[in-house]
Amino acid sequence: MTILLSTGETLLLLLITNVSAFSLPSEYGAARSSRDAVRLHASTIENVQLKGGAEVKIGHRMQIGGLEADGDLTGLKMWPTTSEPMFRQLVDVILPAMHDDNTHGDGTCSSQPLRILEIGSGCGLLGISLAAYGEIVVLTDPAFPFRDTLRSDPEEHVDSITTLDHLQSNIDLNADILEGRATTAKLLWGDANDIEYIKNRGQYDLVIGSELLYYRDSFDALLETIRRLGVGGVPIILGYKTRRLGEQIFLDRAKEYFEIVTDGLGRKHEGLFLATCTLKE
Repeated sequence: MTILLSTGETLLLLLITNVSAFSLPSEYGAARSSRDAVRLHASTIENVQLKGGAEVKIGHRMQIGGLEADGDLTGLKMWPTTSEPMFRQLVDVILPAMHDDNTHGDGTCSSQPLRILEIGSGCGLLGISLAAYGEIVVLTDPAFPFRDTLRSDPEEHVDSITTLDHLQSNIDLNADILEGRATTAKLLWGDANDIEYIKNRGQYDLVIGSELLYYRDSFDALLETIRRLGVGGVPIILGYKTRRLGEQIFLDRAKEYFEIVTDGLGRKHEGLFLATCTLKE
């Protein structure tokens, strides 16, 4: 199972003139239609080729300079280094083992899809890919508002969009293949109301997150979030690259509450790991 980033087919969203071609959820309403071009501006679409011919499109920003925001905007960029091998490990090994029946001979999922919650989804590469594979995925983001201060048109500064809007746009780009299996929800780590809302949306079979362990100041909130989401024995799998930014510090803290098994992703992906966390009873 492989994911190939087709950079040769990269398209600038800035060149897209028929913005209405992107289906937006009904809750955005007509009042937001004038902001569609703003949310797409200066983003790049990467065509991500999945095994079996499925293709997902991920809009992301090559640079986040010039953006005005009160929050972390690194999720506007695509980070495939960990997401690609993590996706492969999930669909080749972990998810088949979680299904009552293994995947069919043609590589498709068994009849009952898993319900997966992704925390810190960013652009949505991992979660959207899993939904394209056949699982039901809730992708989450803190919904930080941001504005592009480099835009020349003053009317485009009237209102900001959010990182959750950006994530939803990527789901909309892939609506034809996702068939409703991917949805979004606001989740600010450590926010009790957001966490409760996520839990009330139903039972999850798996919680995942990729590239979340790079910022030490967020560790307390992240740990509190996964502690509450892991109640009932729901496994939590965190994919990360060792950058000496405190990844082991987080895992050492988490061991107070979780049983943790850490596995490398093979010689081709040296320094990439999956930490499977199960809440202690």
